[in-house]
Amino acid sequence: MTLLLSWALALTSSVPTSSGTASRAWRPSESNFVFPENAEEWSASLAQHLAGKEFGIALAGGGARGLALGHGILREMREAGLLEKAKYLSVTSGSVWLGIPFYYQTLDSLETYLGRTLPFDQMLPKTLLQETGTPEHRRSRRGTGISRLSELREYPKGHEPKRPRLRRLNASDNLTAASMLDCPTDEGWCACMVSRFPGSAYQLWPLFSASIFLHPFELAGYDSVHCHESQLERMKKQFPSKTIYTAKDVSRKLPFLLSQSAILAPYTGLETKDSLRTFPLEQTPLYTGTVPAYSKNQSKIGHGLGDLLLEPFAWDSKMLNPWNESNPELSVQLNRGWVNFGDLATWQGVATAYVADFQIRTWADRIPHCLIAEGEKLLPHAEIWSPLDLDANAVPVSYEQAVGDAGIYDDVGHIPLLRRKVMKMAIFTSEAIHMDLCQMTYVLAAFGQPGCLDPPNPPGASNPKMEAGTLTVFEPSEFPTFWSQVQSALQRNESAVIRGRYTVVDNEYLAIKGGWKVDIVWVIIFPSKTFRQSLPKETQTMLPSYFPNDFAAEMTSRLEMTVASQYGSWLQRSVTKEIEEMLRSSDPTEFII
Repeated sequence: MTLLLSWALALTSSVPTSSGTASRAWRPSESNFVFPENAEEWSASLAQHLAGKEFGIALAGGGARGLALGHGILREMREAGLLEKAKYLSVTSGSVWLGIPFYYQTLDSLETYLGRTLPFDQMLPKTLLQETGTPEHRRSRRGTGISRLSELREYPKGHEPKRPRLRRLNASDNLTAASMLDCPTDEGWCACMVSRFPGSAYQLWPLFSASIFLHPFELAGYDSVHCHESQLERMKKQFPSKTIYTAKDVSRKLPFLLSQSAILAPYTGLETKDSLRTFPLEQTPLYTGTVPAYSKNQSKIGHGLGDLLLEPFAWDSKMLNPWNESNPELSVQLNRGWVNFGDLATWQGVATAYVADFQIRTWADRIPHCLIAEGEKLLPHAEIWSPLDLDANAVPVSYEQAVGDAGIYDDVGHIPLLRRKVMKMAIFTSEAIHMDLCQMTYVLAAFGQPGCLDPPNPPGASNPKMEAGTLTVFEPSEFPTFWSQVQSALQRNESAVIRGRYTVVDNEYLAIKGGWKVDIVWVIIFPSKTFRQSLPKETQTMLPSYFPNDFAAEMTSRLEMTVASQYGSWLQRSVTKEIEEMLRSSDPTEFII
């Protein structure tokens, strides 16, 4: 039994490639640093495409809820010409399942992928499932970004219960030896033994989720890599025999795609005196890495972290040569599992691994460290290194670090935009689960407010185990007026659309420099009485009263997701005017906060 378990765990273990691969690297702390998407010398076509734009869109997560609502929002934004005006699209958690196919898939045109917004009298269950698309879609029977997700059940539970059909993942791997004789006593001997036992199942979630959300778009290829379309020729020279998926923002007139995840510090946040420690990880078509720099003292996990962006294929690697400040080309050794669906699968798997955030739960305090170590073997991991931590030969030291869903520190998507000093934003969030405003922990934290769940979150923190002020990015004194508008909308049984100008404050932890104003159209998504009463009765009866503010794992059918997409598009039509007025405005008196 032990041998079989070892082999099962080893199926998705990472193994190093045999030789070094050249990768470009950037250090955000350098005085002349420019984000690569804005650098003419790195990608002239992209830099020109983005030049002069100051508008960013932030789509929140929430599992399938985030995917579905974002699908409808993007559909209406594209029809209104707003996507062409945006510089960035920030996705997080569940909206990553939307963002990656939106940029990388080639099976359908954007019109087909986004489908069409139906009139209310056509929003019958059968029509929603079979005809949500353009005339071209209906003739060819191709799918939209939702209808292609064939692994999901069609109807909600209780109406036509069907279990998802899961593909089998077959593969083989080998076991690697690991030393279990030098476990530190402070970590816990049992936990250390388990964590160093040969094999893991780190790739199980990326494999499982990619089979549902990427495979239908033919974006889950073994050992495949991805890049921005401007880097395709460079990548062909690097990987002549691999499948390469390219993000097509310039050719499709889309914003540059930003995604966030979290680097996790295992065993933190489990005691009152030990606060939870996580670090933001960014993933884009052009680079992956951690923008902020954390010294050993700042990280408090025993090693330096961050201040490094790498080309996507080079993430999850070891540095082979001494660090050379003057040489942007590095030689790295890539780590890839014997079983994998490629780098896009890793991206979406890491960004949506909600289970990796278990440390924020109050019950996690009672889990023995040994059991946590066993659980860690099921979570995504990566080899992570930084120029802030060098060995005696000046080679960066790599550490296998747990990574997971950004929901552990932010599930709204505004942080990467503020980091780049985007001056105008549209922020969409549906985190008021079951219409409970206390569930809006990330918005509360952004304004430096305490939480109202039990136990409460410290001011400026998204969970009770995080240090106070960790996520504060807006001036707290501007919160009451904003919050009163949120409460008023909920009382009217409608979503809140709030336009204002807000003061950004310093946040060193997130690498955000304050002292400036940002114009924001907030869209706080609540159940809409107007939308629901306009639906056919047959469709209404299939939706819970709090729709679309479901738990992340609660929206499990294509019907619910399709209706959520229709709601997102319907809502965005009323928001378009506010966004257009914000983009035209430069007068502070036009904004009320």
